[in-house]
Amino acid sequence: MYIHNVIKITYVNMGYLPDYPYYLISDEEMFDAFLREGGFFETYYPCPEDSLREAYDLLADCIKTKIQDYLTDGTALPNWVYSYMIMNPITYQSSEADIEYICEMANIDIPNGLPEFNAEVAEACYDISKKWIQKQPSRFQDRPPTMFGEAHVIKSLRLDQANVLLD
Repeated sequence: MYIHNVIKITYVNMGYLPDYPYYLISDEEMFDAFLREGGFFETYYPCPEDSLREAYDLLADCIKTKIQDYLTDGTALPNWVYSYMIMNPITYQSSEADIEYICEMANIDIPNGLPEFNAEVAEACYDISKKWIQKQPSRFQDRPPTMFGEAHVIKSLRLDQANVLLD
């Protein structure tokens, strides 16, 4: 799969996988680099605060389950899991512009003019994500809410700003 090649190349360049050509790295090795202790997910998406620990662990466990299902049964991996693997959700290591954008959309003050992904931003993302997922049809509710700036969080903030969301 093309996305697997992109992820493998990215993880090799970032040092999460050995410096081998991507086609010599198995999918199992790629997923291990993503999930293992000290791996990509844990480093790039650390738990934002203790009050979100349970929700964070649920998110991490769900991602692990989806990957295990993919590896054992060939079940399609959801796009939202791939989004984490390619650094799409906004988090601590995202660009200042992305963090500033999510802060502005969520009406969170930026102290000292330096945008920072902090506990307040994570809590806002989690609340938005939780509401968004609850509004989805039951067949799309097989994933937990997130405390990071995933696409559905940004979309919800944009719709809210445009005043088109119905409560």
